Amino acid sequence: MSMTACNLERPRAVYVWIICNFMEPYSDELKPLFVRWLEETAIVATKKGTKAAILYNKALDKVKNYPSDITTPKQLRSIQFVGDKTVTLLTNKLRSFCKENGYSVPEHFAPHPSDDSVELQKSDEGPSSRKRAKRAYIPRRRSGGYAILIGLYIGCKNRNRAGLRKQEIIDLAAPYCEKSFSSNPANNEFYSAWTAIKVLESNDLVVSSGRAPRLYSLTEEGEELAKKLKQADNLTSSPTQNVADFSFDNDVRVSPENSRNASSPAGIICPSSPTRSLKPYHDTANKQLDGVRYDIWEKEEFEIILIIDSREVRSREDRGFFQNRLKSLSVNCESRALSVGDAVWVAQNKRTGREVVLNHICERKRLDDLVFSIRDGRFQEQKNRLKQAAMKHYYYLVEEGGISDLPKHNDGADAVKTAIATTMTNSNFYLKRFKSVDETLSFFVTTTEAIKNHFEASNTKLVVLKPDQISSHREYANLLTMFRTEFENRRSPYECVHIFSTFQEIMSKSGMRSVRELFLLMLMAIRGVSLERALTIQTHFQCPRNLIEYYKKSNVSPEEKKLLLSNLFKNEIGNKKVGKVVSERIYEVWGDCDLTESAVT
Repeated sequence: MSMTACNLERPRAVYVWIICNFMEPYSDELKPLFVRWLEETAIVATKKGTKAAILYNKALDKVKNYPSDITTPKQLRSIQFVGDKTVTLLTNKLRSFCKENGYSVPEHFAPHPSDDSVELQKSDEGPSSRKRAKRAYIPRRRSGGYAILIGLYIGCKNRNRAGLRKQEIIDLAAPYCEKSFSSNPANNEFYSAWTAIKVLESNDLVVSSGRAPRLYSLTEEGEELAKKLKQADNLTSSPTQNVADFSFDNDVRVSPENSRNASSPAGIICPSSPTRSLKPYHDTANKQLDGVRYDIWEKEEFEIILIIDSREVRSREDRGFFQNRLKSLSVNCESRALSVGDAVWVAQNKRTGREVVLNHICERKRLDDLVFSIRDGRFQEQKNRLKQAAMKHYYYLVEEGGISDLPKHNDGADAVKTAIATTMTNSNFYLKRFKSVDETLSFFVTTTEAIKNHFEASNTKLVVLKPDQISSHREYANLLTMFRTEFENRRSPYECVHIFSTFQEIMSKSGMRSVRELFLLMLMAIRGVSLERALTIQTHFQCPRNLIEYYKKSNVSPEEKKLLLSNLFKNEIGNKKVGKVVSERIYEVWGDCDLTESAVT
C-alpha cells in the first residue's frame, strides 16, 4: 500500500474510533457510572438523614460487586436492593449524561416512543418471550407482614427516623394484627407474627442493618405498598373502632329486640319456686320492687369493661398476655379473680365507680382440657356453675391450637362431639371453636364492641338490683327473674343486673359444691399441687376419707409414707406426676389426720 493511501485511511480509522468510544459508550463503562451516581445519591440521603440512605448504600455495595457488565434495565433491576425507583433514577441520570456530553443513549436505556415505563418492564425480553411475570407479594389483611409494613410506615413517618427497632415496630404493629408477636413454646406455638419479617425482607420490602440493636426500614417498594394498604383500608390510629358487628349463634344475639323480649335467662334452668299468686308490689317513687331497692342507670352514666380471670394465662412465662394484648387492641380490660367463668363484662358507673355484671359470661377451654374434663366429670359440673349465674348469654370457647397429642384422644372423640352438641342445644350455650389464642382474642374484641354498640344503639337502661341480703344461688336467680318480668317486657329497653360484688360473693359460696370439688380445692391449697396433680389424686382416691385410710393402712415407716404418692403416680407424665417433695407435703397435711366421724366422706 502506498504512503498516500495509508495517510488517507488513517483519518477514517480515527473517526471510527471516536464514534465507538465517545458517541456510544461501551456496556462495561455503565457500571462505573452507576456506582458513581449511587455514591452521590447515598451521600445526599445520608446528609438529609432519610431512611433511603440505608437502601442506597446497600444497593451501591451490590452494584459495585456485581460480577458482570450491566447492559439493560432488567439486569440492573435483578440486583438485590435495586428497585424500580432506583432503576428509573439511574436511567434518567444516564440519559442526562449522554445528552450533556453528546453521546447516544444505549439502546436498552433509550426512551420509548410511547411509554418509558413499558420499555423498562419489557426491555431485553425479546419478541418470543412468554414468561409469566412474578406476582407481587401483598400480605393478607391483619397478618404479620401487613401489620409490620403499617407499623414501619407510621413509625418512620411520624418519628422521622431512618429505621426502627424490633420492639418499636411491634408496639406500633400490634393493633393491626390478629396474631400475637410473641411465640408460646409451652403451647407448641413456635411461630409468631414477627416471623413475617423474613418474608418481607426476601421480597425486598424491608431492609435491616446493624446487629444489636438491629434497625429495620422500608424499601421504596415497601413504602409504596404500605401507603397503598393504609389508604385502601382507610386505617385510623385506633383500628378496632371499625370492627364489624358480631352476631351470635343459637338464637342468642346482642340486639335491642332480644333484650326486650327476653323475660327470663336463655338456657337457664331456674330453680323451682312457688308461683306467686299476687303481682309484686312496685313502689316507683322510692324505687322498690317487692321490697327490693334498685337504681336506674342511663347509657351515658356507665362504660363497658371486660374482666378476664387472673388465672387465665397464656403460659407460665406470659401471665399478663390477655390483658396486655387486649389493651393494645383498644379494649378496656382488667384482670381479676372471678368466682365463676373465665371472662365477664361489667358496666362501671363513671361517677361512683360502682360496677354491675352484665348478662354475658364466657368459659374458655383448650381441647385437651375439654377431653379430660369430660372424662373426670368436671365438664357438666362447670356448666351447672355457669348456669347458676343466671345470665342470658353464655359463651363456651374451645381452642384447638398447639395440641400435639390429639391422636391420643381419639378414643374420646365421640364423647367430645356429644358434649359439644349438648352444650349448643340442651344447654343453649353459644359454642365456638378456635384454632389459636389469637382467634380467641379477636372474639373478645368483637364481642366487647358488639355489647357497646347494643347499649348505644338501643338506648338501653340498666336496672341495678340492691337487695339487703342474698343467701343462695336460688334467691339470686329468682330476684333477676322477678325484675326481668317487671321491666324487660316494656316498650323502653331495660336490662336487669346484679352488683358485681354480689355476683362474686354468691358465686363463690361453696354450699352447692360437691365433695369432689371441695377435695380438689383442699389438695390445691398445698404448695406444688397443680390442678392436673389434684385431679390425678382425686381420680384415684375419690374423697378425703379414702386418702386418709390409704395412709393409715400402709404398714410402712413414716419416712416411707412420705413417698407413697410419689411411687403410686411415678408412671404419670408431665404435670400429673407427683414428685417426692410434693408427696412429702401432702403427707404432712393428710398423713397425720385422725379418721373420726366428723371427717369428710
